[in-house]
Amino acid sequence: MIQQADPGRPHDVIETESSLQWTFVLRQHHLDHGYCPLPVQAVRRMRTVKVVHLDYGRAFPTVLSATLGKKITRERLRGVRWPQSQVMPGLRITAELGRSRLCLSLTPLERPVHVARRQFFHDYDPRIIARELPAITQHDSESVAPSLDLLVQETIRKLGYLDEEGRALLPMQNLITNVRSHRGPQDWSGAAVRAAVNGLISRQRLKWATGSCAADGILNYPARPGERTIRLVCYTPFVLPVREKEQLRVVQLPSASSQHGVAGHLMKIEHLGKQASDEARAAYSEAHRKAGLTGSHKLPKGHTYVRPHKRGGT
Repeated sequence: MIQQADPGRPHDVIETESSLQWTFVLRQHHLDHGYCPLPVQAVRRMRTVKVVHLDYGRAFPTVLSATLGKKITRERLRGVRWPQSQVMPGLRITAELGRSRLCLSLTPLERPVHVARRQFFHDYDPRIIARELPAITQHDSESVAPSLDLLVQETIRKLGYLDEEGRALLPMQNLITNVRSHRGPQDWSGAAVRAAVNGLISRQRLKWATGSCAADGILNYPARPGERTIRLVCYTPFVLPVREKEQLRVVQLPSASSQHGVAGHLMKIEHLGKQASDEARAAYSEAHRKAGLTGSHKLPKGHTYVRPHKRGGT
């Protein structure tokens, strides 16, 4: 497998005297084994926690665990009862650990989107969705060697480098090596794998891409200047839906605006190279606190807060 940071592990950790925050992406093994990943800083703090909540926009958060006991082992909180009818792999979760509770929050999308035949109401990571999709069970009717075609695509999806849009990429030699190491009824040759790739490319199921290899052997995509370029086989397990206002993430907050007004909301600005002003941070904190919402009153990283305002004129 191409070496790549696992978004399912805690990242973007922020520690203060009174709280600890981190982000992680929900993975299938979290659901299967009933645990929540913890940063190393959380292990000691968890001793005073009495309850774990999941807040996904309903009036009352879901209680995931109320009797922690000694369920903290090796940076994992075990015994978490994930509501699998409401959550699925790929959801991005923000955790806030206070003195007596751990609150896990989902960020609502402006409108639901469908990815890989699944409907998402909250922020998600396409990479995890791509990696953890069920195995392909159907093949192209034009394929002359469907079992090899499926094996090629599944190998790229499971072992390749995943970009931010969920595309999987793998160097041809790595692909050949891993396909040939697969234990199956047939021993595929390197020539057969190359022929399968060429066939899938001609049917637009795969395509070529260019990445680069760093001095330490780490694969990068897109290619970075100064590094040795390398040809990659690219597989797109699904096509991401095109969203209007792609960069806008909205969290509705109660306001005194009329029915023709726009409620206060978060807007992503990190991709623009900008930072929120102190005024926006204070406004968000005040609105969040007045709304009685759970979680931190601090403005999320990479966003600004747009105050409630009226749209249109009189």
